[in-house]
Amino acid sequence: MSTAQALLRFVVIMAISWVFMYVVPIKWFVMAYLPFSFFLLMGSVTFGILGLGWPFGVPGGTWKPGTSKVLTGIGMMIVWVLTAFLLYFFVGYVYPRMPMTPTFGIIVFMVTLWYAFDGVGPHPFKAPWANWLFGSVVIMVLSLIIWSIFPSMKGTPAEGVPWDPKGIFPADYWFGLCVWIIVWIQVWGFPMCFQGWPFYKLPKGLYQLVLAAVCVFLGYAFWQGGLSLGIPPTFWFGAIGASMIGWSLMHSVAFELYPCAGCIQPTRGWKCFLLEEIVLTAVWICILRVILQPFVAKAQAAGLPIDINMWTAFYTLHVTALALLVHQFFFLRAPLSIPGPPLGAEELPPGA
Repeated sequence: MSTAQALLRFVVIMAISWVFMYVVPIKWFVMAYLPFSFFLLMGSVTFGILGLGWPFGVPGGTWKPGTSKVLTGIGMMIVWVLTAFLLYFFVGYVYPRMPMTPTFGIIVFMVTLWYAFDGVGPHPFKAPWANWLFGSVVIMVLSLIIWSIFPSMKGTPAEGVPWDPKGIFPADYWFGLCVWIIVWIQVWGFPMCFQGWPFYKLPKGLYQLVLAAVCVFLGYAFWQGGLSLGIPPTFWFGAIGASMIGWSLMHSVAFELYPCAGCIQPTRGWKCFLLEEIVLTAVWICILRVILQPFVAKAQAAGLPIDINMWTAFYTLHVTALALLVHQFFFLRAPLSIPGPPLGAEELPPGA
């Protein structure tokens, strides 16, 4: 896929995402779609990365050249959405029997990205379906364990309800902390930015433990450091943090690390970090300050206290990045060429 095609695809996905957010009822978007979308984000990664496109995509599913990409995508979306509803039902009616909240959703998102990109390895089995199932179970179990220990609903309308875990961190603080841990999980995620460098040089097992500790340490340091400097919390995690997460992913998926792919790690990583986490993040925030103003006005009219920083996070991660992953993994980039495997950390693209 050429750079021009990649840019056109990205702009089209941006436009579709904007229209989707604009036409749906704003209270439905905030109250229903956003909590549910954490399971959609989880599924886009578990089906696309862990299951390698299982059951209908590539290379782990049934798609073959000549098969309709559109029908494949529709089939994948049906399975994806049904799975998200099953998880939503489990959390709501089985355990821990609570309404889906962003406080729990951000844990699911964090653990999903860690397991898929920085964790013990997303493909322990030969069968794609087994990797998908095993990974999904591990993600949910770890998420529920973390939920039972760390966040607290104290100071929120849910304080003291039966499902309040009464953990260590207040819910708002916990949410921002998770966002900043995710920032560093993405920076070192295998197909993104530093691609695990230099940690992948450590023995297996130690590599994952050290990298997890580094991501948690940096996440806490940046989150607490920003608050200590007086940076508004929603700007710090909603605009800056979410945009950094988004561009770690979108630069890799949408643009295949262009123009940084022509060198290996760590040079590739430093170039990607400068481009994604500083330049593109700054430009992206400025653009969204303009194009998302209608959503701020709609939220105010509906009595929803959601500022431009939160809309930046919603648009970046819950709609645009999600739509990009769906097109990439489920619809196989139709009508463009199907996606290939990501470059290795010390691998150059053909012709480089």
